[in-house]
Amino acid sequence: MEQTTDLNEAQAEAVTHGDGPLLVVAGAGSGKTRVLTRRIAWLIGERGVPPSAILAFTFTNKAAREMKERIEALVGPAAARELWVGTFHATCARLLRREAAHAGLPASFTIFDREDQTALLKQALRALDLATEDLKPGLVLSRISGAKNAFVDPEGYLRSAVSDLDRRIAHVYAAYEESLARAGGVDFDDLIVRSARLLETDEDVRRRYADRFRHVLVDEYQDTNHAQFRLVTAFASTHKNVTAVGDDDQSIYGWRGADLSNVLDFERHFPRAAVIRLEQNYRSTGNILAAASAVIAKNRARKGKTLWTTKDAGPALRLILSGDEQVEGERLAREALKQREKGRALRDVAILFRTNAQSRALEIAFRRMGVAYDLLGGVSFYDRKEVKDVLAYLRAALNPRDLVSFLRVVNTPRRGLGDRVRERIEAEAILGRPGAEALGALIEAGELAGPATLKARAFLDLLDELRARAGEPADRLIEETLRRTEYLDHLDEAFPQDAPERRENVGELVVAARQFAEEARGEDGAGSLSGFLTEAALVADVDRWAPSDDRAVLLTAHNAKGLEFPVVMVAGLEEGLFPHGTALADDHELEEERRLFYVALTRAEEEVILSAASFRRRYDRTGASELSRFVREIPSELLTVESPLTGRPSISGARAGAWDAGGARRTVAPSFPGTANPRDPAVGRRVQHDKFGRGRVLSAEGGGMDKRYVIEFQDGETRKVLGRFLQGLDDGDEPA
Repeated sequence: MEQTTDLNEAQAEAVTHGDGPLLVVAGAGSGKTRVLTRRIAWLIGERGVPPSAILAFTFTNKAAREMKERIEALVGPAAARELWVGTFHATCARLLRREAAHAGLPASFTIFDREDQTALLKQALRALDLATEDLKPGLVLSRISGAKNAFVDPEGYLRSAVSDLDRRIAHVYAAYEESLARAGGVDFDDLIVRSARLLETDEDVRRRYADRFRHVLVDEYQDTNHAQFRLVTAFASTHKNVTAVGDDDQSIYGWRGADLSNVLDFERHFPRAAVIRLEQNYRSTGNILAAASAVIAKNRARKGKTLWTTKDAGPALRLILSGDEQVEGERLAREALKQREKGRALRDVAILFRTNAQSRALEIAFRRMGVAYDLLGGVSFYDRKEVKDVLAYLRAALNPRDLVSFLRVVNTPRRGLGDRVRERIEAEAILGRPGAEALGALIEAGELAGPATLKARAFLDLLDELRARAGEPADRLIEETLRRTEYLDHLDEAFPQDAPERRENVGELVVAARQFAEEARGEDGAGSLSGFLTEAALVADVDRWAPSDDRAVLLTAHNAKGLEFPVVMVAGLEEGLFPHGTALADDHELEEERRLFYVALTRAEEEVILSAASFRRRYDRTGASELSRFVREIPSELLTVESPLTGRPSISGARAGAWDAGGARRTVAPSFPGTANPRDPAVGRRVQHDKFGRGRVLSAEGGGMDKRYVIEFQDGETRKVLGRFLQGLDDGDEPA
């Protein structure tokens, strides 16, 4: 069996498992993708399972691509094309396109992203006259998403409502669903929920797919929610062959509905299930694994495993303490440059952080110090205004009921169809008339000014032509749209400052459509409009990113899931930030934060650098910080702490010598021999020294003419300086 010759014993056991449910508890870096792909190849080659009878779910498009490429190399392109391998959302979109009539959807249904959902929700709020302060779109959409993931419809939400706010949200939920139906659209959650409901309620459809798929395999099973669990169960209802691969210690999406019990209770959900643990780690050094294991052992909700590696211990983890977030950014940028001096490429370095807001200070520092970087998780390519505008033309053409897309471009570029026309179209849409039809009626009634009438007719003619040519490759239709609308000229006029960049984004969209046309196979044809719009709706920036250029990468710890780097830096390791303040009062949420830190550590292959700031400016509070409990959970022999005084690492007495270790509270603000006062009024102030340059005060000690200040200077060094040699202290301190 060539599929198992280079596998360890546990991997081989998982690959060659026969029929029946199987849970593979795969530790970080244990080769789970290899196990999944080899198992699929083994089922085809050794068990004679037809490729068309295998369904595999991944959580990212990047993982799906990697899995397809590996399987193709093992079984050949012809067999690989027959497999159903993709994300939950992509697979469900494929199912619903095929079974749209049974699902009560138009064949050309639109997939609404978050911005589109917000526009639709605002329409629903206006219709209900409920646009009140406590019904903010973000809150309402989050509640609706949670309800859908839990398989709760508007009626069920209303029945379980315990407050007036809940009851109002239930009514908005119902109106939102009506708006979706009127628009012939679904949101991301609907792709899974409607697919699961279709399989559960339509026996013919369920039998067709459950009989077909003899084996269902699921990657990242710890991140599945209740709706996804029901979908998997329905697909596997005939043959009962579910292979779930996951790691309970890497379950980090509880905030968006992931249900850890899907892993913890797998044997109860699937009786007589086999459980195999993959514990050999092939990614990280011994010290990194030891640190990660020590931290995650503090969690209670876990199946438990012991990761091990044949790699060397490697260097100890490093903790860098900085005065504030600006200095932290500068220090991490300098560390990235040092990695290049060691012979590594910048793309080998990842800087992880807990919240998107942290990226600002890091980006400023990296730009100031000339460190090239990519930022993942900012404004997604497909969320950029100019990209969404062009896609809206195509969506409005393909789905005449999609009012959100129609209204987005009806007056972009300007056609003299302003707010009054928009309001008339919206009013007609509530009565069930599509946007194009409503605009056509206004033209026929002579209610538009002369020039506006001509431009409105040209707009409707373009939509009709795009709809008629929907079977053509999407890149041709985009180019035709750009030509007919003169959209690029519109960018020059509307955005003179950054028009070149916006033009480049539109050009990149054409390239993406052309690439899709060249690579697309299957039911949507060679890059058809429908297929490309589905692809564009489901892709994320992290899926598109490839470390080709020599740039460090900045990203959240959540976005780092599934990635690996030789060097990982984790910024902002302070209580209230990582772990996040919202999790401190809830044991379950705190355990998820600890799992997120575990994920961050185990992205690293060779080196981990941890970072914390003693003073951080945040929107909710500004002030001194306390070192993250997760850092304190790392055994001292595995961690070196960079001394604020010398800039040199030390291991012995690191905790007591580097920050205040009084009781359970340990602050990042360093303490020094003598009468150090970290709460002195000068702490945090920017000062100037004739020799050392600009710096920030970390603490003070003594008094009078001998009063000394501990300063962190821009060169990264921390020095103790007499106050009389400093400029910038206020009048209440010692004279400069």
